[in-house]
Amino acid sequence: MGGLSAPLLPISNLFESNLPPINFDFNAEEIFSEHSGEWKSAASNDLGSEKTLIPSEENKPNSLNILSIIFGLITTIFILRFTWNLSLIYRKVKVSDFEKQGKYSVLISRVNDESFSFFNYIFIEDEKNEITLEYILTHEKAHADQLHSVDLIIVKILLCFFWFNPALWFLKKEIIQNHEFLADKAVLKQGFERSDYASTIFNFCRSKRTSLASSFSFINTKKRITMIYKHHPSKTKLLLNLFSALILFAAVLVFSSFAAEKSNPKFVVLLDAGHGGIDPGNLRHGILEKDINLKLALALEKLSDRKVEIRLLRDKDEFIDLNQRLEIAKTSDADLLLSLHLSAGDKHGVQGFYNPESSSAAESKEIAADLVAIFQNKASKINEAKFIILQGTKPSVLLEVGDLANNENLNSKVGQEEIARNLFKSLKTIAENR
Repeated sequence: MGGLSAPLLPISNLFESNLPPINFDFNAEEIFSEHSGEWKSAASNDLGSEKTLIPSEENKPNSLNILSIIFGLITTIFILRFTWNLSLIYRKVKVSDFEKQGKYSVLISRVNDESFSFFNYIFIEDEKNEITLEYILTHEKAHADQLHSVDLIIVKILLCFFWFNPALWFLKKEIIQNHEFLADKAVLKQGFERSDYASTIFNFCRSKRTSLASSFSFINTKKRITMIYKHHPSKTKLLLNLFSALILFAAVLVFSSFAAEKSNPKFVVLLDAGHGGIDPGNLRHGILEKDINLKLALALEKLSDRKVEIRLLRDKDEFIDLNQRLEIAKTSDADLLLSLHLSAGDKHGVQGFYNPESSSAAESKEIAADLVAIFQNKASKINEAKFIILQGTKPSVLLEVGDLANNENLNSKVGQEEIARNLFKSLKTIAENR
């Protein structure tokens, strides 16, 4: 055959054909260079020379991917197993006709091949011996009361994802054993005889257990019986427990103290919008001081944050007697009383007032100076006054934030918000420097 059919001949036939020998010149170094090490050729000049194919790094199996697949498969199996066990208990709860005993739902039936509890649902094998039945029921109620099902669910979920950790399997074993010790202790507290109860454990020892449930299947029977007859823990263990508790308490105390030092408490300001109701305050150009004071207070309250909290003494147009305001301030847990007012004069500037006879006069004067300084007004100053509102024991400042003659800024929302922002900025600085 020839022509176009030639390429279809088997390669073995090609060597059997009576063709003249053909020599091919290969440069091993050039082939290696062109393929970046994917191919290695033996040093030979004829077609019959042997070539060795070396897989590149890209073609090599990725061990990390294989491990990831194995981990995913095993984890999936554990999750499915956990879900299946949970569904078995759920179905058993749904179809069972329980007897209510207080908060417990109890099912005593021959259908139950073992006794166990899941939260407040208790399943017990039918037992002719009433004393034994009482032991088992008390034991399972103890599991329910102590929420042992929660512990088992948590450790089972952890094992779904950390099944490769032997410490977790050991922890699971210890948790289950400790559950049994605690339940046994609860039974004995009911006044049952130790010897009778220990005998019951020995006779009813089983290896069967419902996953996710706390059961009366007595694992490590010897240890449990030993614990039953053990009246008091050893002195060494008591000392170790006491020492551990002291270390833990000290750590918590140190951490709490450190946290308290790091976190500054919130600075609370009781804001008094001067006048109100039948008391209009100053009047200029048809503008009432009481209305502007309230608007400024409401704007300032909106700026409250985690560091500074603004509380309003009045949040609407109402009349509150000065003595009543003072009483409110005295009973408040606020750190500062700030009373907002306006003057009726012209170019009066921001004025701060404090009571020099107050027990907190020095701090009040300092706060008044800080509040006034934020407005950067040359006409502003600090004044002494014995206003009723300033006669409390906590730091108290009366602040005239402007004059009604300059009503363009005070009567506009933009101007009021600007004043509120300046005041709040100053209050934050005061809070940080306390």
